[in-house]
Amino acid sequence: MNDFKFDSLRNLTSKIGSGATPEGGQSNYKSDGISLIRSQNVLDMRFSKVGLAFIDKTQATKLNNVQVQEDDVLLNITGDSIARVSKVPKEILPARVNQHVSIIRSNGKIHPDYLLYYLIFRKNHLLTISKVGGTRNALTKEAIEEIQIRLDDRHVPQLGDLHP
Repeated sequence: MNDFKFDSLRNLTSKIGSGATPEGGQSNYKSDGISLIRSQNVLDMRFSKVGLAFIDKTQATKLNNVQVQEDDVLLNITGDSIARVSKVPKEILPARVNQHVSIIRSNGKIHPDYLLYYLIFRKNHLLTISKVGGTRNALTKEAIEEIQIRLDDRHVPQLGDLHP
């Protein structure tokens, strides 16, 4: 029999954070360059390249604190697509996220794929906690950090499972 325990995302991640709109907004998007992930790109269990925006290196440098890494889980945190979850495909890297998307990065205590599936499984909970307060649905960093993840030995990465 498995012994289950729960832990918060705060303890299982090294990063939970959303981005910003580059200066000048959409008028400064480029036809190629550094990928800028927006909520329309994050679908449940898959990533859509349709409408993927690009920014130049100068704009990207200003968003270095929201640089996406391989195996990051992406969560839409505002708007009609709130609580949609996918993983970043490595072929679009390097990339940044805008303010409607949160990066959730495992600290090695949980496998990113399990995190992705668990957040999909808890979508109704995410939708519920997004309706607290305010006039617009939003998932705050604090609410995301408090999400409890059910763990057992199968969900803890083994040495070599994750990229350095």
